[in-house]
Amino acid sequence: MKTLQTAILDEAMPDGRFIIMNLKKSCEKKKLKQVLNLLTIDEYIVIGFGKNLLNRLGIKLAPYREFPTLDAQVKIPATHGDIFVFIRDQEPGKVAIRCLQVMNILSGCFELQLQVNGFRYLAKPDQNGHDLTGYEDGTENPTDNDAINAVTREDGSCFVVVQQWLHDLNEFNGFSQKQKDHTIGRSLSDNKELEDAPASSHVNRSDQGTFEIDADILRRSMPFSDESGDGLMFLAYCENLDRFEVQMKRMAGLVDGIVDALFTFSQPINSAYFYCPATEEGRLIIK
Repeated sequence: MKTLQTAILDEAMPDGRFIIMNLKKSCEKKKLKQVLNLLTIDEYIVIGFGKNLLNRLGIKLAPYREFPTLDAQVKIPATHGDIFVFIRDQEPGKVAIRCLQVMNILSGCFELQLQVNGFRYLAKPDQNGHDLTGYEDGTENPTDNDAINAVTREDGSCFVVVQQWLHDLNEFNGFSQKQKDHTIGRSLSDNKELEDAPASSHVNRSDQGTFEIDADILRRSMPFSDESGDGLMFLAYCENLDRFEVQMKRMAGLVDGIVDALFTFSQPINSAYFYCPATEEGRLIIK
């Protein structure tokens, strides 16, 4: 039976690692399939395919596209990638061990482009974690059947958006509490939406219920903090990339000229779309 990759709809876990790799020229279709068939897909891992991998496998997928180059007032780099791996678990050591296993399998056909360790912050059981700004992340996530409908394509596959946002926390922490709340569009103290939030607030820029299309997406983002800086690894699943793209375009000011206030202290430095194939008996379905 074809099913969505298990970890996509499962509850978030406290530790994770985000990996993007690129294809080696020497790896042909037959070897690629052999390598990918060695991967065990369970509740601890998500795999996504980029454009070059789909092409080399001979998979034609009309609804998929690469992250667009946006002609906006703000910089949103479209960095792409050939395969995305998200490994998560209850502790960082388990993530590291699983990562070694997966990298050993993939290293024959892929080379590393990006690796970032994520973690949950201020998270309580059955609640969303928080961004390093202190604000809850994923408040408007759909649940139950709404989540399934927002994520799952007819064949059990889906798409995933991966963005690395680099924060200037010194800049943000210099804001007054009112300015912080107006930047996000919520009150830090109780996470409630502000009635008087400016049009530039992140909530008003990305409110999923205010678009002409159904823009529900399932966020599974995690903060990061390493030698590159501090920020958020944004991760969102959707059955149609338009669901995310209408939000990103409005955030970038391409709809009405109003740029999301997030850009006053944060900027994306990596952006990519990937296709997450359905699974059968713990293996990726590769046509």
